Amino acid sequence: MLSLSIALYHWPSISVIFCVSVISSVAFLLARLHRRPSTTSNPPPHHASSEIQPTSYPSVNPLSNFDWKTKEPLKIRPFKPKYNLTMSMYPCNDTSKVSGFTDWGGTGIQDATVDELIEMDKNYLERITLRESLIEQYPDQVSAADDSAKPAIDEFYIWLVGTYLPTRFPLMFQLQPQNEKSQQLHCSVTGRDYSLEPDASAIVTLRLMGGLVDDDLLFLLPSEDGDGYKLRAFVTCFPNGFNTAEKLNLKLRDIHKPVPQYKEKLEKSMDRYLDRLKTGKFIKRANWTITTTNKLFTASGNHLYEGEAVNQEEINIDTARVRCERQMLHRLPETRAVLFSFKTYLYTLPEIKCEGLGEALVEAIDGLKQGNVPGFHFYKRAAVWGESAKAYLRN
Repeated sequence: MLSLSIALYHWPSISVIFCVSVISSVAFLLARLHRRPSTTSNPPPHHASSEIQPTSYPSVNPLSNFDWKTKEPLKIRPFKPKYNLTMSMYPCNDTSKVSGFTDWGGTGIQDATVDELIEMDKNYLERITLRESLIEQYPDQVSAADDSAKPAIDEFYIWLVGTYLPTRFPLMFQLQPQNEKSQQLHCSVTGRDYSLEPDASAIVTLRLMGGLVDDDLLFLLPSEDGDGYKLRAFVTCFPNGFNTAEKLNLKLRDIHKPVPQYKEKLEKSMDRYLDRLKTGKFIKRANWTITTTNKLFTASGNHLYEGEAVNQEEINIDTARVRCERQMLHRLPETRAVLFSFKTYLYTLPEIKCEGLGEALVEAIDGLKQGNVPGFHFYKRAAVWGESAKAYLRN
């Protein structure tokens, strides 16, 4: 579902599209910015602005005693009784409209901070091992870069390894040698070392980041014709039902053609909101779906498109998962590229049921076809798994 999952599913989620998990997400996210107070924006290079924008990232606050081995994954529960594709947003601490809110939830966009950009938990080593394996097995499917994206890729890499990770998580990442001119970043979890300088090849740098953090990264740049934005680079090890490689160098409007009601509700405004995204501004949102597989890497099969046959299935409770994405959007301060990133979480249906949220999820399943975009019920394959999932949750 981004989930770019920018319209990307609920932001509307990074198969024919970036799944409402990535691609549907970025667009929707952007669209929801519409109701924010109008301020001078931070447009990309091809738009003039008299406002001086930050040329560096905000300061990062360290988690000095953070122990990744004991940190439980976030519990994201963005279940709502009616799905509406709107431009509404929730304040960061407003949980009153979010059913089952625990650590983080809600399908509305929220202001975030630089500290929230990367989330670590006890699954880090297992996830990183899987990501490295996927990059090795499917290098061209999980990563690609246009030459135009190299400056943006390099900018983010330099900041990620040289500043963010060693500052935010000092027990996991250290600059070495200590107290001298640092030559590399050391990851104490994996034992690997990373150069502080990006590789001469953009794709190599992308893949290094893909095996360093448990977040999928999609780089958006203004189109060369000045009309909209294009996906210019990505590393997506955990796509939710789409092959990101098929979207490289496409405009967002073309990426999102299969998304229900995207053209009518989001197309005209999405690029405008990207233009208005200021440097130093971080936006977050969450989305959800149910999948009949427990696999994180799903390059197809999690969406339905017009004309496809629909047969209800009895889901396997042992393998079915509630799949949520923690999505972030921000502009790089130097190249001013837009980075859409997302971290994927999987939860079992028994887990949701034991939390007392079974009925909330049932209402959310029905709500997919009761809002202003009823086509999302079909698009998210709820016509296949919905009745079986509801029966279990209510039993």
